[in-house]
Amino acid sequence: SIGDDAFASCHITSVDIPDSVTVIDSWTFIECTDLTSVDIPDSVTSIANGAFSECRSLTSVTIPDGVTSIGNNAFYRCSRLTSITIPDSVTSIGGRAFYYCTGLTSVTFMGKEPPSNFSSDSFSGCTALKTVYLSDDLTEEEQTAWENALKTMIPEGCTIEYKNLTPDP
Repeated sequence: SIGDDAFASCHITSVDIPDSVTVIDSWTFIECTDLTSVDIPDSVTSIANGAFSECRSLTSVTIPDGVTSIGNNAFYRCSRLTSITIPDSVTSIGGRAFYYCTGLTSVTFMGKEPPSNFSSDSFSGCTALKTVYLSDDLTEEEQTAWENALKTMIPEGCTIEYKNLTPDP
């Protein structure tokens, strides 16, 4: 793992996390205000509380399929993130995980069902959020489960759209 506060307030612009890392611990990159992109390897299973909190220049992050949990405040105030894709492996999204990501305009959920632990304030303060994308091959029951999970956490005016999420071969 990368330890708590390991790179707190560092003036780095990008991070390529090695494959040997399985956990990005709490507050690892907090207030790395120059950080613009992060490459998280498939070996990572957990992004802990506040891991990228206040990384206000972060524009690009890819959450790999192996991640199962995104902690509280993990991407708090990452105001330049414009879109995020949540893989189907994620079973837990903590409170305020994407709180005040004011540039976030779209979120894509790859899973057939909402994470079992999904905080109602995960996307609070995401005032620019306009679209949540879900797979167009969900059953009616799966669509209902998603819509019920999302109705209390997405801002007024945000729409849910169903589209083909299968990557091209």
